[in-house]
Amino acid sequence: MQRVSDDFGKNLSVSASAAMEYESQGEKMLKRVNELMAAREDISELLGMNPLYIMYDNNSNHLQFISNVIKLNDYDLLAKSLPWVYKTYTSRDFSVEFFPEVLKAWMKAIDEFLTPESAAQVIEVYLEMLDSHNAAVEHAQEGLIQMKVDEDWKAIERQTVLALLTGDYKKLREIANREINSEKLLADFYLKVVQPAMYEIGYLWQTGEISIAEEHLATSLMNRLMASTYSMIETVPSHPRRKAVVLSSQNEYHELGARILADLLELSGWNVSYLGANTPVSEVLKHLKKNLPFLLAISVTMSFNLDLTKKLIQSVHNDSDFKRMRIMVGGLVINESEDLWKRLGADGTAESADEAIELAKQWWKERE
Repeated sequence: MQRVSDDFGKNLSVSASAAMEYESQGEKMLKRVNELMAAREDISELLGMNPLYIMYDNNSNHLQFISNVIKLNDYDLLAKSLPWVYKTYTSRDFSVEFFPEVLKAWMKAIDEFLTPESAAQVIEVYLEMLDSHNAAVEHAQEGLIQMKVDEDWKAIERQTVLALLTGDYKKLREIANREINSEKLLADFYLKVVQPAMYEIGYLWQTGEISIAEEHLATSLMNRLMASTYSMIETVPSHPRRKAVVLSSQNEYHELGARILADLLELSGWNVSYLGANTPVSEVLKHLKKNLPFLLAISVTMSFNLDLTKKLIQSVHNDSDFKRMRIMVGGLVINESEDLWKRLGADGTAESADEAIELAKQWWKERE
């Protein structure tokens, strides 16, 4: 994604204590921001006649996101996220003027609830966002997320997207049955059809061309389709010691990427435990204790789930039983910020499922 500007955040730094204070006072600030914005006479115009609850959801997500940004001091992530946020909400008829007004409301709440020293540090982040308003508007179109489609698979990908948009599961099954007749073609179908098709569904949601319900339907249909192909994966022999656990981070409900990786690892001979979406850190640790895998792969899509991801990784590193375990992170938010995986404490990252498979193979060879 396009950065809002090349020099955004270069001089920003928030102390750990100020970041903790922002988090601890978050609910009070959120309530105050919602009150300030809801009381405005022009709120309907700013929201593009959308209901207030959409703004409340947006403000709640903002709180979690900024909390993660200032804890990690990752302003590259913030710089790349701003155009995406602008495009997503303006596609749903929010006025571009909503953003500076809500940022000012946050600054007022921060000044009210944080100590002067902490408030001064955090407000600098908000002033940087305010100063970047015009650039965010300009780059909003460039904030769109799409994936290049392999020319040999483009027609099939288009048919798949159309079937997803029309809710035609029978058509999806016809496409899969026609195109997949080997383990290699199954892997190709996942990487060259499923992944770009779902990126396009996300793009259409982001631009307001489809609703949340339509996006959820498409995701549900794709999950059903992938489940129907699993019988082919079950026939692949796995190495009993080459164990992997794959999951989406706690509070993360986007699981398709993790599922694709889990299936492809199995196709590559790994013994995989796929835990799915939103598994609490404590439960993941129990599972790891019981199974002692070599590889832990964590998928993160939403930026406000980074803190929980870091908590899981730190818990693994702090346990001597897991000293030989390798941790890989991936997903949209990881891909959009250079070296974020290092700040989370992971051992590596991959931008795509096929890269993840190669990294896992490399780690296993190094172990032997």
